Amino acid sequence: MAAEGLSTVAPGKCQVIPPIPNVADRNLLCRIRAHIKTETGELGCPDQGPDEQRYIIYRNVFDKVIDNATAYKNILTTIKKEYEESINVLHKGREDSRFLHRKLKSMASEPMTLVAYKKRASQLQNKIDFIKQNTAGLEAHLQAVKNSRNVKGKPTEETLPPQDGVFHIKRIPEVDSLWPELFDDDDPSKINESTYLLEYVERFNELFDNKQYKAAAIHVANCPRGILNNLEVMERFKAVTEYEGNISPLLLFFEAVMSSFSTVRHSPNAKMSLEGVECALKQNRLDLIIHWVIQERLICSETLGEVIYNYGDTELRSMDTCMALAQIVYNKCGVHKKAALCMCRCGQISGAMAYIHESKKFSLDDYLFLLNKCPNTELILCLTHEWNGNPAVLSIRIAVLWLISNDHKEVGFHLLKEIYDSGQGAMEQAILNDIDCTLEDWQEIAYACNAHSYNAVADSIFAVLTSQEGGTVITITADDDNNDARLMEHIFL
Repeated sequence: MAAEGLSTVAPGKCQVIPPIPNVADRNLLCRIRAHIKTETGELGCPDQGPDEQRYIIYRNVFDKVIDNATAYKNILTTIKKEYEESINVLHKGREDSRFLHRKLKSMASEPMTLVAYKKRASQLQNKIDFIKQNTAGLEAHLQAVKNSRNVKGKPTEETLPPQDGVFHIKRIPEVDSLWPELFDDDDPSKINESTYLLEYVERFNELFDNKQYKAAAIHVANCPRGILNNLEVMERFKAVTEYEGNISPLLLFFEAVMSSFSTVRHSPNAKMSLEGVECALKQNRLDLIIHWVIQERLICSETLGEVIYNYGDTELRSMDTCMALAQIVYNKCGVHKKAALCMCRCGQISGAMAYIHESKKFSLDDYLFLLNKCPNTELILCLTHEWNGNPAVLSIRIAVLWLISNDHKEVGFHLLKEIYDSGQGAMEQAILNDIDCTLEDWQEIAYACNAHSYNAVADSIFAVLTSQEGGTVITITADDDNNDARLMEHIFL
């Protein structure tokens, strides 16, 4: 007979879990299940297969179960500890495998360099042997000529060595060089240089393999002709995940090589510049970015500017500095609208306006981009009014319509309210000075003002529209059923 409270099942069928008599335990189980369902859904965890996020969720749930257990708390804690130790071993094995794979991939390129230098050395040695053979042939021919002069009478054919045995002078063949930037000519003296470069590369490999990353980075920075300042070497430093100290080997690499670019007379490529900036920002070394940008050690790109700009958005204490740096980057790569945006974000509205008028490369989309990213009332007024004798670059109608049609309705209404509060005739002047204005656009603006309780502003706009001779008379009547405002149009005859 089965024990009381347990259900028996036939072989091959799933066993039914007995009900939980304790109300608190049932509530805990329900909360745990709801928590698991919510967390796995939000994180997009797969239902099957290994997944890091799902493992963390269940590990935390297990802790909650242990905390609420009484009699089985010790054994559950022991079980959890054993499982976590096994999982940690597997996790460390996977990380070690990834690290070794990256290291193997980076080291795969090393033999190619050594092979290239050895092949070049072999080519040069063959040329030396060829020169020696020609020299020996010339010396033998010259000696034969001297001997023939010592014989009286006409020299016989036996006096001279057979012509077939003389090495004739001919041009030494040119061989395709694997490193044309290193070997500009075929002077045998260049053998010393190739040997020196090979020794320099081998010394770098020795330092790097011995985990002397700072010394290896300085070695790269001082390398002749910048032969080690490349993406392959950068990737080797990037692959290092275990190191002593707080500064990563990758940052040591960038600190060293960035300082050497003026010496070798070239800057890093765009990818290396971006990698260097991202690496420095991850360790909050904004001081390095300031130095690199001011000293022009980077290849500027829009992506590089966005990285610095976004860092300023997250680190508010450094926002002004980041905006100034991003502005320099955007300006150098010709992204003018984002350069002006950086000025506006720092409150430099006058500077942004001067930049806009001096560049003369802004379009309507660029002005709307600024309104979207920085809906500042001062900026909007500067764009829609004369500025230092220059005509307005944006009409009030377009600015207001765009603002109230997007997520900046209150900014648009506030702009109209400021015009209305400026005094009698200000609204009329704004409408009449609007180039290519249409009745429908201003009617739409008036409707929106009325719908958002800016009734005085709406009445002011209607008054201007009805005051024009030959125009349209517009009055507002109340609908008793729904209290909505309705426009009645009467055309002047």
